[in-house]
Amino acid sequence: MIDSDSKQKLKTFWQRPEGKLGAFVLLAILAVIIINFTAISLFLTALVWTTLQIVVAATIVAAILYVIFDPKMRNLIWYMYKSIIRWITSIFVQLDPIKILETYIQYLYKNLREMDVHIAKLKGQIAKLKSFIEKNRREMEQNLKMAEKAKK
Repeated sequence: MIDSDSKQKLKTFWQRPEGKLGAFVLLAILAVIIINFTAISLFLTALVWTTLQIVVAATIVAAILYVIFDPKMRNLIWYMYKSIIRWITSIFVQLDPIKILETYIQYLYKNLREMDVHIAKLKGQIAKLKSFIEKNRREMEQNLKMAEKAKK
């Protein structure tokens, strides 16, 4: 039990000897802060701005990584890139799909004419080879007949 004398003997922290030293140290710290307020505020401002810059940089890096690793974003950027390049190209070159197809059809007709020429040459070679084979077959039969006559 605590008696009435011991209640009076209990002192608060500030009333004890360490409380007086604590108050002195606290006042000294406050004095240093007040005296160096400009330097401390500059330091805190720089710290906040540096932190903000780090956050912005991390956000930019995260966005870039998201674009790199997300297939939908990559496709979106690829289609945007192609559209921009088509637009730039259309400034210098007329991109008419019908004209392009007509040019391609002309190219195919030219190839068809060349193929017809080569087919005609091939048919001529086939006819020559057939006649050569027929001539050789006739000569062979004739030689066989001659050989048969020579045997008799």
